[in-house]
Amino acid sequence: MKIPSDLSRSLPREVEGDSWIPYQQVRERLGGWLSDKIIQPDLEPAIYVYRIFYREDGREKENLGFFALGKLEEYLSRGVAPHENILPLPREGRLKLRLATQADFGPVYMVYSDKEKIFERLAKPVLNLPPLAASRGLAGERHQLWALTDEAAVGQVAALLASRPVLIADGHHRYETALAYRNEQRAAHPEASGEEGFNYVFMSLTSLSDPGLLILPIHRLVRGVSQEQTEVLKRQLAAEWELESSKASVSTLELDVRQALSQGRGDTPRFGVYGLEPGKLLLFRPRSLSDLQSRLSVAGSAALRSLDVTLLHEIVLHGYLAVGREAHQVEAALAFTHSAQEAVQHVDTGEYQLAFLVNPTRVEQVVTVADAGEKMPQKSTFFYPKLPVGLVLSPLESHSPP
Repeated sequence: MKIPSDLSRSLPREVEGDSWIPYQQVRERLGGWLSDKIIQPDLEPAIYVYRIFYREDGREKENLGFFALGKLEEYLSRGVAPHENILPLPREGRLKLRLATQADFGPVYMVYSDKEKIFERLAKPVLNLPPLAASRGLAGERHQLWALTDEAAVGQVAALLASRPVLIADGHHRYETALAYRNEQRAAHPEASGEEGFNYVFMSLTSLSDPGLLILPIHRLVRGVSQEQTEVLKRQLAAEWELESSKASVSTLELDVRQALSQGRGDTPRFGVYGLEPGKLLLFRPRSLSDLQSRLSVAGSAALRSLDVTLLHEIVLHGYLAVGREAHQVEAALAFTHSAQEAVQHVDTGEYQLAFLVNPTRVEQVVTVADAGEKMPQKSTFFYPKLPVGLVLSPLESHSPP
């Protein structure tokens, strides 16, 4: 079922009082759209080919994927893997929306291996046709959608995914909510066949080899730090790291920070910290990476222990500043943003005291850690471009295959 993207922005927000009210309003509005035929179910089974054009570093890039239903599986049991720990946010809201509407509004973003470009070849015929839907996003990106209904092609896509593991890029909370709901329904209906709608979840899938797949950095913001903690941080950075002032300009901060930090890629990790000296961004890199890594308390593979975010969290945030190790501390002490400009602004306004700027995690690092059955620190990746909500809507009763 397709839904115009402009209508998806009309969904009501949380209101005070009865916590079920906004979800009932969503259900009523969805029912109204269906009865008024503003949105209509597609009559043929399909997977929806999705393409987005966006700009990055002044160049236009293209990202190709598709929307489909995927059967819910426990992590790692049959090839569904998470890649990072998630923040302890409640799943209640997502579960209430699913219960009230019996529909999935947004997909879980999955990535998979397709070096042979099998899906791209199968999708090529529909890409030459006018799209079913096309729109332009607020950031200027262009979205296009097609329905692939050819049974043979759909079967080949299904066979491709059946033989390969998939990795959750974005939507861990959404997937775990759907999984918890499925388990509740299975317990309540022991006679169920396993093909009911609650056994499936709405997904978007993109090849790891797609040239338009991008991971952006997620910078860390810290608040609630005492003067004593700040002094410890300064002493430890001076003792164990090489420090230099960045020449980043306010007008070109994003690009300047990316270029400055990228000098450490593939060699020694490099970070930035803003807030230790007024108006100055300091760059720091280890004097001895092996000495710092030997002090990591996190167990796991070399791939996990060598991540920039692991080193930053374990040595600097948890070690020097003593913040963010416990789950309850995260929301109180830490915030996250993929924008260096925004991180600096939050410190300048006094909302946060320190901003730690990082390099993006690489795709191959994500795959290696997930293949080892491990999870990265929370907010290690920002897969881009983000998926729009509303291009396709999936009612739960249609989740089971025809």
